[in-house]
Amino acid sequence: MGHSRADKAQTHERLVEAAAKRFRERGLDGISLADLMKELGLTHGGFYKHFASRDALVAEAMEHAFEESERAGAKLADADGHIDLARYADFYLSEAHRDSPGNGCAVSALSADISRRDDATRARYRERMDETFARIGAAFPGDAKAQRRQAIEYMTRMYGALLIARGAGDSDLSREVLDTVREQLQSSLPTPG
Repeated sequence: MGHSRADKAQTHERLVEAAAKRFRERGLDGISLADLMKELGLTHGGFYKHFASRDALVAEAMEHAFEESERAGAKLADADGHIDLARYADFYLSEAHRDSPGNGCAVSALSADISRRDDATRARYRERMDETFARIGAAFPGDAKAQRRQAIEYMTRMYGALLIARGAGDSDLSREVLDTVREQLQSSLPTPG
């Protein structure tokens, strides 16, 4: 790879990482391409050397955000690769996670925006959600259907709690929501076998 190709690949990755963070912080339409490029010290016209359209950037940034979320969850897995559900709830329903959407869960930050995107983006989102429910479900007892249902309940309660906590900001209500849902989830988790 020549120097210019290496530079282009590095710039492309910087764009994707910055977009993934800013989209989670501000929403998919919350930052202009011009502002994103300026933030990285690049020209607006240079964007099209990397992406055919804003939608192409959104798709790649969304994928990057999901991959970051998976890596964070993997740090809470046991030797068999099963997520420690109690530790995951502690992590997910924390004030630190609430306060850093740019580095946090793609689902809680982007779901509302994705619902208004094109069919291809929504299809990829559905695939990612199926993967998430399968990965989380593996930590629950029962057959595949029971595991999936438990994973959906567990994850959607956390997604909703985080959204409400973020909306309430750094407040007593926000902490109450995080604490209540975390305690309820942890009290309902299966005991390790």
